[in-house]
Amino acid sequence: MHCRDSVLACPMPFYADLHIHSKYSRATSKNLDFFHLALWAKKKGIGVLGTGDFTHPAWMAAIRDELVPAEPGLFRLRDDLEAAVDVQLGKSAVSPEPVRFLLEVEISTIYKQGDKVRKVHHLLYAPDLASADRMTGRLARIGNLASDGRPILGLNSRDLLEICLSAGEGCYLIPAHIWTPWFSVFGSKSGFDRLEECYGDLSSHIFALETGLSSDPEMNWQVSMLDRFTLVSNSDAHSPGNLGREASRFDCELDYFAIRNALATGQGYGGSIEFFPEEGKYHMDGHRACGFRCEPEESRRLGNRCPVCGGLLTLGVHYRVQELADREQPQPPPNAAPFHSLIPLPEVLGEIHKTGSKSKRVQNAYEQTIHRLGPELGILSELPLDHIERQGSELLAEAVSRMRTGKVIREAGYDGEYGVIRVFEPGELESRHSVGVLFDLPTASAPMSRPRKRLDPTGPTSQADPTEPPEAPSIDTAPAPPLLAGLDPDQRAAASVVAGPLLIIAGPGTGKTRRSPTGSRTSSPTTGPLPNRASPSPSPAAPPPKCGGASSTCCPMAGATK
Repeated sequence: MHCRDSVLACPMPFYADLHIHSKYSRATSKNLDFFHLALWAKKKGIGVLGTGDFTHPAWMAAIRDELVPAEPGLFRLRDDLEAAVDVQLGKSAVSPEPVRFLLEVEISTIYKQGDKVRKVHHLLYAPDLASADRMTGRLARIGNLASDGRPILGLNSRDLLEICLSAGEGCYLIPAHIWTPWFSVFGSKSGFDRLEECYGDLSSHIFALETGLSSDPEMNWQVSMLDRFTLVSNSDAHSPGNLGREASRFDCELDYFAIRNALATGQGYGGSIEFFPEEGKYHMDGHRACGFRCEPEESRRLGNRCPVCGGLLTLGVHYRVQELADREQPQPPPNAAPFHSLIPLPEVLGEIHKTGSKSKRVQNAYEQTIHRLGPELGILSELPLDHIERQGSELLAEAVSRMRTGKVIREAGYDGEYGVIRVFEPGELESRHSVGVLFDLPTASAPMSRPRKRLDPTGPTSQADPTEPPEAPSIDTAPAPPLLAGLDPDQRAAASVVAGPLLIIAGPGTGKTRRSPTGSRTSSPTTGPLPNRASPSPSPAAPPPKCGGASSTCCPMAGATK
């Protein structure tokens, strides 16, 4: 009996991100070293990371020097490096447990087959250094492995799989981001229509597929030929901060062979953490140079050509899934694993603070949040909302609640342009920012005269005499919102200010602190299973509108900017 159906003790679940890169891959961060990888994996809540790039000689030297053996087939940082990571984290709710590493590399193959140039990316895994060395030795005869951590080789996919399998017991291959237009097994530009066309007589050795950022399992459930595969997700991170933007969850023992078995059988595989697929940069069709984006139906009507310049559209993942689909609606296989769509925490904080997700303000907010609440993936997927509200903020709790239930606003990505996922309507945050997250705020009302006891606005408005401070807004005569009803008049006056800076002078006993309406009891973070989405359901948010030439969402020729 699988442990999820048993009352017996089960292994602790963990997240794994098994597709990443090192600083030796092109277009990656210089901080992609093992110190920063382990640091950020702890911040994210990831237990097992792929090493990335083990065929690169300099990175393999770092693997041998900075990692030491841990559980079977896994590695961890040297003790001195591990101690340095913990010092960097300081006192935090993040787990001090060492991150494990698993030998992994992405290989790009470019070759001609069937009168078409094929460009396919693959993920290769090895259980030990000897197997990785054998794999590297074979591949070094074909191309220059030192030129790029993700080498490009003139080798067909079937032969690459054979080299992987023959390198040692337990080696395996997973096709990477299977729907990406330019570099994948099913890509619209250079892929195949069936897996067997790509891997030939060795196709039966493929047991898992990486869905990529622009699709999720539900989309893949429209294609019945994929039912036998475990659908996995990874970040494909090119910088440490992007670790875990997609990840896989395991309920198996912490070792290489248990992870492999979970992927091969589904037993011990706990599902995936996903982007909302619209955020992926190849979800929809379009032509970025012209700012044109559209749904697959419109692409077909246009003959797959841009109406602005006449050039070919980049047909996205949604189009390609529809092209190969043999089901009108997603139909999960009997043993489909659950999945949960999330928005990266920096993006959520950026929306709350009305600034970019990479800004200094968001970076500071991120560090404070994980310091109080624990790792990012736990906050986004598992931590009780009332705990987030008490220890973090009401706005963050509201944002996480909407995200978990799929109540998000989606602007789909296309032709290499990432999409945008938001949780608040335009202008919704404006009435809540002045008092921060301490109170449920009323709607702003016009300023009216009232005594200014304990209220001292700090600056003039553009309409006021600069020598006189503006008058404070009055308390609305309507019934107070629930969280304001228990405040005295001066407290409600302060909580009612929804615009401009505010200085509050308050002595002891004036009610500066406020108990949570739910009481002082706190809930502990849970480590329960991901919400089960094994049955497809309609998305609560509407998809991007179909482009008919009049939609400013899709077409720049409609006379409005995006």
